[in-house]
Amino acid sequence: MFGLRRIQSKLLYKYILSYMLMFFIPLAIMGIIIYKNSVVSLREGIEQSNIDMLNQVKNMTDERMEELEKLALRISYDYRLTPYMVNDGFYGKEAIEELNKYKENSSIIKELFLYYRGDRNIYSTSGAYSLDTFNQMYHFGQSEKVKEQLESNLPIIYPSSYIRVSDRKDDRLITYLYPVTRNTATPYGTVMYLLEESAITTLIKDTLGDFNGNAYIFDQNNQVFTSSINDKKFNDNEIKKLAEVKNGVSSIQLLSKEYSVVSVKSSVSGWTFVTVMPANQFFDKVVNLQRFLMMVIISIVLSGIGVSILLGRKQYRPIHNLLDFLNKNDKRVTNIEQFNELDRIKVTMARVFKDHESLSEKVDIQAPIVRDQYLMRMLNGSLVDEGEINKLLESINLPMKKDQYFVAVVSLKNEVLQKREEIIRTLSVISFNQSISYGVEIDFKDCIALIVSLEDPYRGEVKKVVEELRQLIQDRLNIDPIISAGTCVSEKSKINRSFIEALAALEYRFMNERTCITYFEDISNQSEKTIGYPKEEHIKFVQSLKQGDQIVAIETLNHIFEVVINKDLSVQMVKCICFDIINTVLKVAVEMGLGEKNYDMNKVVDFNSIGELEKHLHPLIIDICHEVSRKNERSNSKLCNEILAYIRENYAKYDLSLESIAQKYKLSTSYLSRFLKEQTGVNFTQFVWHLRIEEVKRKLTDTDETIKEIVIKAGYMDVANFTRKFKRAEGVTPGKYRLLYAPERSHIQANIKNDAVL
Repeated sequence: MFGLRRIQSKLLYKYILSYMLMFFIPLAIMGIIIYKNSVVSLREGIEQSNIDMLNQVKNMTDERMEELEKLALRISYDYRLTPYMVNDGFYGKEAIEELNKYKENSSIIKELFLYYRGDRNIYSTSGAYSLDTFNQMYHFGQSEKVKEQLESNLPIIYPSSYIRVSDRKDDRLITYLYPVTRNTATPYGTVMYLLEESAITTLIKDTLGDFNGNAYIFDQNNQVFTSSINDKKFNDNEIKKLAEVKNGVSSIQLLSKEYSVVSVKSSVSGWTFVTVMPANQFFDKVVNLQRFLMMVIISIVLSGIGVSILLGRKQYRPIHNLLDFLNKNDKRVTNIEQFNELDRIKVTMARVFKDHESLSEKVDIQAPIVRDQYLMRMLNGSLVDEGEINKLLESINLPMKKDQYFVAVVSLKNEVLQKREEIIRTLSVISFNQSISYGVEIDFKDCIALIVSLEDPYRGEVKKVVEELRQLIQDRLNIDPIISAGTCVSEKSKINRSFIEALAALEYRFMNERTCITYFEDISNQSEKTIGYPKEEHIKFVQSLKQGDQIVAIETLNHIFEVVINKDLSVQMVKCICFDIINTVLKVAVEMGLGEKNYDMNKVVDFNSIGELEKHLHPLIIDICHEVSRKNERSNSKLCNEILAYIRENYAKYDLSLESIAQKYKLSTSYLSRFLKEQTGVNFTQFVWHLRIEEVKRKLTDTDETIKEIVIKAGYMDVANFTRKFKRAEGVTPGKYRLLYAPERSHIQANIKNDAVL
């Protein structure tokens, strides 16, 4: 059902069960309320309806009996029905006719008789009979008893019985004797009614409607004097039980079956009226309602189960999908099958967070290296897309002001190594007023480049910012720094231009000035000119070539030619300037160690215009910049090989450290750490550990030395600590590793003892 066969999960069944409980608890409450308000009310209504109908039968019967009593009273006061009048030959006929009129007043009277005490005759609507003749005509089966009761002073009623009149068919009649009086306390006669039982039973049936049970009327002595039988007949003992039933509705066992009985008693006649029928028929409407409600409840239950399954699956599906994702991407999840899905996700998420924390720690360790790499790429002009730069800065959490940027270079040439480390740490991030700067050590220049970002009110005020920066360095480091600064740029992608300008200013300061701060923009204000074009452009051009930045070099060269063209110079002066530019390019090539490279100088010097010279110089500049970049790479590669070779030769020394190597090669530890990470892909500690563990593994399989000797020779004094690290890395201890990969050496007793310990 609903795909449950495909998913076997206790958690899913818990969800379904919880929804079922949420559904069935209100359903049970609603069911009780509906049952109380519907079934019970209907049952009570049916019971009350039957009581009301039986009361109606009782009232109508009482009315008929009262009519008979009133009729007897009227007869007693009728002068035409006096003993004298009925015995008179002339008036006797008139008396008989009067009796007929009284008979016609009631539909239930079969025959009416009038008897006067002491008289030998009895009078009826057919005439006068002697008592003997009366006994012969009416076969009561109890004639003597009836004759005696004619003298009774109290009303008497006989249960219905078969009474035959002469030779006619027997009729079930009720005999009712009512004594009559006239202004005396002692009755002087009796009116006897023969009542048709069918009239009474018809009255009962008409009143009870579609009643399918039995109806009984009991007299004061609990004797049945009439009944209406529509169901099974009961024996005397069962009828006796019915007569003893209390008023109202009750249930009794009759004929091994449950029956519902309704009983009411008349306060007028003292008679008890009882109806009895099978309980299932009596409450047929209740049963039908119960069946209907049961069908509704079953439908709701089935719908609720379906909805619960759907909701349970809907709630479980994201958990199931998440667990599938974890199973596909983390094989460790299969090791916790004994837990339910939530516990497994919880354990897995705990592992993820733990791994995340571990990764964050590693990222934090590598963050300075990554930071320096991004800053160096900005300084070298490797990043040209503004959006990419912003994303990279955001990824390493380096916020910058958004208005203007410039580069300041701080020289560390005269500082000892320990002081340089402190300076580098201090200048890595500096925030002051509306500015923020990030420092990075420049490759082999003994300098730190500071990328400074500005916003109002310092926009364009480079000198003011540099002065504040210088004062801050003096206060924090107690040194008087040598600083050079480039001009401001409005885009991060052009920071490399300001960097080249700052290097040019620093180089110009070493050649010409002794001030602590040099600004590139001040170079143009010097009185000294370079034969017709700005000195700052000449220095910037030279520095861009030395840095291998062909974009800035070509831009600067174009600007120099543009200045020369716009000046009113003689042809001879222009040619001198052109040859000076050619000489500058070749001089830089020689200074950078590129003099031996064969350049096609004939093509360069053979020009007829400035535009043609510019066209010939572009390939040469590009070639020189490429050669400078390759030379720097080779220099880095050479340095890398020297450092890596030194580490490989000395990794077994337990006191080998990043600081000692940095001091040996006159580098800062931060730069050396970044340099090793770039060249090897791992940090210094990981690289040394790799060399040591590989040496240990080699000696474990190739030599008979003890584990302690091998570990100590590999550069570890704490053998136990190394053993734990080895097991974490390889999954087994050094001793187990030797047994697995060099079992032939396990017979050496000395090694076995040491292996057992370790």
